[in-house]
Amino acid sequence: MVRATTPLGCHGVLRTTDVHDARESIAASLAPHGLDVLDQPQKFRALHNAATLDRLSLHYIDYGAEVEVTADRMDFHLIQIPLAGVTAIQAGEHATTVTARRAVVIAPGAPVRMRYSAGNPRLLVRIDPELLQDRLVLAAAGGLVVPWGPGSLLDVSGEAGQSWRRLVEIVVTDLGNDRGLMSSPRVAKSLEIAVVDGLIASLAAPPEDSPPPGAVHERVVRRAARLIDEHCAEPLGTADIAEAVGVSIRALQAGFQAHLGTTPMAYVRRARLVRVRESLTDGTARSVTEAAHRWGVTHLGRLSGDYRAAFGEAPIDTLRRVQ
Repeated sequence: MVRATTPLGCHGVLRTTDVHDARESIAASLAPHGLDVLDQPQKFRALHNAATLDRLSLHYIDYGAEVEVTADRMDFHLIQIPLAGVTAIQAGEHATTVTARRAVVIAPGAPVRMRYSAGNPRLLVRIDPELLQDRLVLAAAGGLVVPWGPGSLLDVSGEAGQSWRRLVEIVVTDLGNDRGLMSSPRVAKSLEIAVVDGLIASLAAPPEDSPPPGAVHERVVRRAARLIDEHCAEPLGTADIAEAVGVSIRALQAGFQAHLGTTPMAYVRRARLVRVRESLTDGTARSVTEAAHRWGVTHLGRLSGDYRAAFGEAPIDTLRRVQ
């Protein structure tokens, strides 16, 4: 078998230098659209390879030159995976730019304007709306929530995005083998669903009540920080804070490091220092000792060093300056 030199090369649909032929041919398998060459028309060489499964099709398109494609609407979901170059997309009122590090999911319904740079080949996944909706319902039942938008972005350089892209590439490669797995209708159907489910999983937001191992959601960290700010005068330990917000000590520590770049107890010390300074500057404390005891600081020697590191002066200097 001759090795294909482009993705889906064994499923060639079109190779032409004629803009009209390219527009008509690609419209037949995707959607009616306008196609305009924006620069160096002599470089225009349209290449379109495509393979259709059941309710999903895969496409490889390259125009060679810089072009603009416009469509009044699409009746399907279209995922574009640039392999090189830059794609600028306006979907309804949403505008975005994608490169080989990001894919974009264009939802049906809204008018679309797509500007492709020269040297901008791409893989496209066309998904039937009913298929995607069916899988989204199942995903939601399992706790996956997809923040859907008219031009949702997928980071294909991240772990989940990379895995999904590899899955698409496996399917694309296998479609070039007459005796590959995709030659079995049963397997082809399973892989079609796997591609859609993988896309949903890659786009899904982490469930709010299921933070990643070793960390907690930012909203929990912010709640813990507010608790510290409001109760820093009281004896507080990491265990007390973790219990108050309903997470483990380890998860709280990891969450503070991930979202605030500090530890819970360092945040407590900082909150107390701020309150001590406020008491010294607004005249409500007549001495450093009074301010320290008011805000739960029991080690006066450490207070002096921490205060100077935070504010550039000793607490007694603050008190003298405002008296």
